[in-house]
Amino acid sequence: MSIKRVQCPQCNVPINVPASMASTQCPSCGGVFSISAAASQASNPQPARPAKTVTNDDDDSDSGDRIGQWLVVGGVAGLAVVGLILLVLFSGGSTEEPEKPEVPMRSQAQVVEDLKLEQTPGEVEYREVDLPESTRQKIYRDYSQMIASSFGKAKKIPKSGVAGQALNQTLGAVVDREVTHIALTHGITEEDVAQIYAEGQAKGWK
Repeated sequence: MSIKRVQCPQCNVPINVPASMASTQCPSCGGVFSISAAASQASNPQPARPAKTVTNDDDDSDSGDRIGQWLVVGGVAGLAVVGLILLVLFSGGSTEEPEKPEVPMRSQAQVVEDLKLEQTPGEVEYREVDLPESTRQKIYRDYSQMIASSFGKAKKIPKSGVAGQALNQTLGAVVDREVTHIALTHGITEEDVAQIYAEGQAKGWK
């Protein structure tokens, strides 16, 4: 008895069957098929589909896409760097504060002299400094005590003498320094201190 080798058309399992049989059942999947049809299918197998190969055109296309992407990224980065440089150049000088004009300094003695405090207290002209009245009164008291402690001793020495002139000059420098300290403490000018002193004289502050 001759044996024929066929392939199950459903699961492609090879089977050995007698050549005289017209049909058989696949022991693997249980499917029944015609031996003659399976034999003809096995003798004429379908050609396998050729695997897709990557051509040079595809490689060139992918390379071109990657180059284009890198060019775009490089262009954006370059524009960002240029913009940052321009921003630094144009904003670098804008942070500098303009120079304040120099105001000629006047001694406290000159400022007080201009107020003409020898007038009657109610007639003394003054400018009211933008500070609370309680703060202005404190500045007036501090200033008055400093003047009394500094120039009170000078009355014992004649002003016309050399010693009197030297003492007055020294005391004037001390007063100027103390007035500057008072002005810096309260955020005002030395002339504001003199104006507060004039206000205290006019209002009779104690």
